[in-house]
Amino acid sequence: MTDFLDQLPKHIRDIALQVNVLAPEEVLTTPKIRFLDTRSKSLYTLVRKCTPEDVRVLKDAAAKWLAEMPQTADSLFKPLANVRWSRVSFGCSALDRCTGGGVVTRGITELCGASGVGKTQLLLQLALCVQLPTELGGLGKGVAYICTEDAFPARRLLQMSKACEKRHPQEKLNFLGNIFVEHHYETEPLLNCVKNRLPRLMQQHGIGLIIIDSVAAIFRLYTDYLERAREMRRFANALLTHADKFNCAVVCVNQVASSAVKEEIPCLGLQWAHLGRTRLRVSRVPKQHRAADQLLTVRKLEILYSPETPNDFAEFLITADGVVDVPEPQFTRPPAKMRRL
Repeated sequence: MTDFLDQLPKHIRDIALQVNVLAPEEVLTTPKIRFLDTRSKSLYTLVRKCTPEDVRVLKDAAAKWLAEMPQTADSLFKPLANVRWSRVSFGCSALDRCTGGGVVTRGITELCGASGVGKTQLLLQLALCVQLPTELGGLGKGVAYICTEDAFPARRLLQMSKACEKRHPQEKLNFLGNIFVEHHYETEPLLNCVKNRLPRLMQQHGIGLIIIDSVAAIFRLYTDYLERAREMRRFANALLTHADKFNCAVVCVNQVASSAVKEEIPCLGLQWAHLGRTRLRVSRVPKQHRAADQLLTVRKLEILYSPETPNDFAEFLITADGVVDVPEPQFTRPPAKMRRL
């Protein structure tokens, strides 16, 4: 690794050293925001200017280094780093900027929020976007969607899929044919589905996204918390095994409960919080946006914790076509006052 750093220009080498990303594999898999973010650095390092062009040069050098280095036999059986650690786009530029490109294909991503804030709308859009090719932010794979609360919103998915077909007419995808839906309302059938039936589905069909909507509905009714913790670990271990073996993203919805201070707290406590890798929260913003003849409520997606992206938030709207950015406000210039002669 020393040779890799030595062949870099000094200011590029300093960037890698200051964020402690030294191996070329780590350079390729580290999000760009980590090199550019200086909020966790001391004041004297803020003088250093790290631009997106510097990050591009660093990543290009790492890719060239790995391409020219001889490979070992066992490395041929391992997926490439940039393929193994992919992201599924939200199909909304504001949300993709906030999350560093979308939902990562590592670990469990939790999506929490109150009832009716738009969690299912985000899941349906992810289910459509994951089927797109990699150059459009997808994985070119299907979806396993497991419902544990309400019936699957098939009519709403059909509406959103037609809008997605209009946005990408050149792809010719059968969006509805690549989404496999199951309904389970008890723990044992859910665990049997995830541990036994889901691997067979993933082997027969390319699955790039597993959605559980929601985990709280299954595990919230337990009175024996030790047993609940054991069952949640079995459930999470099965999902993590599939994510690692098949390189797919896993998104689990969680409900929230109001505390005495009127703060929304995700359910299932620390027992579930320690099993996830990323936690996202969806909420309503006390403002509205007028689109044509409709008044739409602004929603917010917030990163509560994530090992690779800083805490951030983004606002979005839910329209008939799906999840979209909040349009920039257009200011009209007031007419000039007439001077009296």
